[in-house]
Amino acid sequence: MLAAIDATRDFSRKAVKSLCYAPFTSLYFDSRGDVRACCHNFNHIVGNIVEDDIDAIWHGARLRILRDALAGYQFGPGCEFCEFQTDEGATGNLSLLKFDQFEVESAAPAWPQQMEFSISNVCNLECIMCRGLWSSAIRKRREKLPPLPRLYSREFIESLRKYLPHLKRAKFLGGEPFLIREHFQLWDIMIAETVAVPCHVTTNGTQYSQRIERVMEHLPFSFAISLDGVTKETVEAIRVNANFEKQMRNVVRFRAYARERKTSFSLTFCLMRQNWQEFGEYCMMADEWDCPVGVNTVLQPPEFGVYTLPAEDLRKIVAAMEQQAASLSTQLSRNRGVWFGELERMQRRCAVGV
Repeated sequence: MLAAIDATRDFSRKAVKSLCYAPFTSLYFDSRGDVRACCHNFNHIVGNIVEDDIDAIWHGARLRILRDALAGYQFGPGCEFCEFQTDEGATGNLSLLKFDQFEVESAAPAWPQQMEFSISNVCNLECIMCRGLWSSAIRKRREKLPPLPRLYSREFIESLRKYLPHLKRAKFLGGEPFLIREHFQLWDIMIAETVAVPCHVTTNGTQYSQRIERVMEHLPFSFAISLDGVTKETVEAIRVNANFEKQMRNVVRFRAYARERKTSFSLTFCLMRQNWQEFGEYCMMADEWDCPVGVNTVLQPPEFGVYTLPAEDLRKIVAAMEQQAASLSTQLSRNRGVWFGELERMQRRCAVGV
């Protein structure tokens, strides 16, 4: 399986051949202050911003453990999600391939090339598959818990200045990134330093304001818009508190900006039991807008995931999608591989038994 994956990859700009390049290129900061190699690796924390200096984290032993394992073509500690993806036998939509875009000049790189900021759970939505760790609204209303502490101080934000010239990309997640004050603090530093770091925002598409327009004017922004459906009924049922019409107006604004600035624009889809029926139409909509679809595989909570279904129920979904396949094979273009990649993964899952 790994040989089939490698056949699709280009290692010419890599000083070391590795199963995944996340720990060689990236740092991910979460709302608990924990630092990880990527968004999927929850179980191998490489540092904490309250306790550790960023330099010590980047050059530290816990990140080297991951680098050594992956360079030895073994999934390292915490890499269970990508191991799950590759075990399915499908080569499409693999998360580990996202880090291949970066050049790796050394087995011990001097600087990270990407930083991902998921540093606050401030969010206006209460998505059914989400929880309070990523949504302040859920934490307050559904879980009845106090707010999470704000761990990312102005001092921490200032400490990032020396890293900015080395970044090829900064990613902003949430919560809802455009409601998080620390993100605006960092964007203000980028503007003041005249360091035009490409900024990628994964947003629910509900926010648009003069404040947002200002930072977009000064920095190159790319967008991944999370909708999870093509109909008002599905989107608003999943993304509780959303207004579908308002989201779509903002989607048009973000897409127009990206086309004018020649930055990227994409749609993301949390593939779940509640919306798999609209996945094909969603990919068709993205084709019409000439943008890619990114798929988030929902495994938790298990009652929402398709891959956590009993085998008989998953086979019913596969059978329904196989009926759609003939028409979608001719109707889909840019996102054909995305839809069929997920179908293939489900088919393989059924073949080996759930």
